[in-house]
Amino acid sequence: MAFITDEMRALIGAPGPKLTAPYPLGPDELRRFVQAVMEGNPVHWDHAAAAESRYGEVVATPLLPMHTPTRTAPGGPDPLEHLREDPDWDGIDRSAAFGGLPAIELPLKRILNGGTEAEFFQLARLGDVVTAQSRYTDITEREGRSGPMVLVKVETTYSNQDGDRLLVSTMTVIMR
Repeated sequence: MAFITDEMRALIGAPGPKLTAPYPLGPDELRRFVQAVMEGNPVHWDHAAAAESRYGEVVATPLLPMHTPTRTAPGGPDPLEHLREDPDWDGIDRSAAFGGLPAIELPLKRILNGGTEAEFFQLARLGDVVTAQSRYTDITEREGRSGPMVLVKVETTYSNQDGDRLLVSTMTVIMR
């Protein structure tokens, strides 16, 4: 059974909207992120240690930019409010899951993380405003042991306010 349509194939390569963080990266947000991921390198919070490092100043952890463009602005809606309407909600915002790209509408309901690859160019710094832009790079289907599946690859480029690339990630999503 073929799931991928010509309309879906036409989406490959087209850039999605630019999603920009609602405010610059601040020290408190960086501190909370570093604590959450249990990062022990003091260049991410200690100004003296960072000044002595090759960076010369406090820098973010490599993957932090992936979490900044979709954060909620102060005073914005509570992302967990959705649970009031749907107590079985899985926490995934399907409209944001693919970086604002058009949805891939399939009758396959299970979504699995097929992995993420990342290429790093530079670390974000305090005061940076991160922008992300995604595009589909591949949409394929295959038959697995448990039935059909569609693999969707999404590449997202993260840059700072000067347009300097921070990282490029490629996420594979498996729909079954």
